[in-house]
Amino acid sequence: MKINWSIRSLINTIGGAVGIKQRFREPSLRDAIEELIEEDDCAETQSIAQDEREMLGNVLSLKDIQVQSIMIPRVEIISISNTAKIEELMSLFAQSQKSSIIVYQGTIDNVAGVIYLKDVANWFCLNKPFNISVFVKDMLFVPPAMRILDLLLKMKETGMKTAIVIDEYGGVDGLVSFRDLIEEVIGDIRDNEEVKQQRKKVTKVSDGTVIVDAKSTFEEIQKYGGIEIIPEDHSIETIGGMISWITGTVPVRGELVVSQKQNLEFEILDADPRCVKCVKIRKKIR
Repeated sequence: MKINWSIRSLINTIGGAVGIKQRFREPSLRDAIEELIEEDDCAETQSIAQDEREMLGNVLSLKDIQVQSIMIPRVEIISISNTAKIEELMSLFAQSQKSSIIVYQGTIDNVAGVIYLKDVANWFCLNKPFNISVFVKDMLFVPPAMRILDLLLKMKETGMKTAIVIDEYGGVDGLVSFRDLIEEVIGDIRDNEEVKQQRKKVTKVSDGTVIVDAKSTFEEIQKYGGIEIIPEDHSIETIGGMISWITGTVPVRGELVVSQKQNLEFEILDADPRCVKCVKIRKKIR
């Protein structure tokens, strides 16, 4: 009989089989899943669909993955000052298309908490002065080396669904949400609007070139632009990161960067002193 998984049942399985003090007791979660997959491999008719098999495999890898490998980097955190007015806050919600925003006091390294759009929406029904601090919720603060399985269990215990990753000096390294953790198991969760935005990041031009947002991943470029790019350093995730790796610096607008290994040329259409923003990709003419 085919096995049907849901996010709720998956999290309950992880939470029930793995305890803080009793992690991987007999029979352990790992043993149970490995046995299930092995039995299905030996069966004449496989009962586990490929996507479910991948999901189970992802569960097995959770204990080996650290939060630093999946966090949103500091420079990409959407945040706002705790002195912001309602107009500024709602404008940032609209521009970012996020349902939650980090609130800081003074600088981003002094995080006050997180504010959710649904809580602010309720304020419009009340006849009260706006005070952003009323809507700020507590969040978790975790080290980069924390395992995502431990963070998942911590979120389940506390009910907090957002965590700030802090470095050894207490500064902000990045951000991890409950959604990020779930996507490690079941893959990307995107609504229609997010899919549209993703496609806008990669545009095929009639002359065969592809214009991309520098934050586009190699998977996005291949899916929407039809160009396969294998990163020259496997720790790099975006095309902008690879270009900076090739040059050893941040290239300027108008610069042409060549990858002999990929047989590709990257024309920098937009950049600032900190990062590349937009790139045109084309096959290198031999």
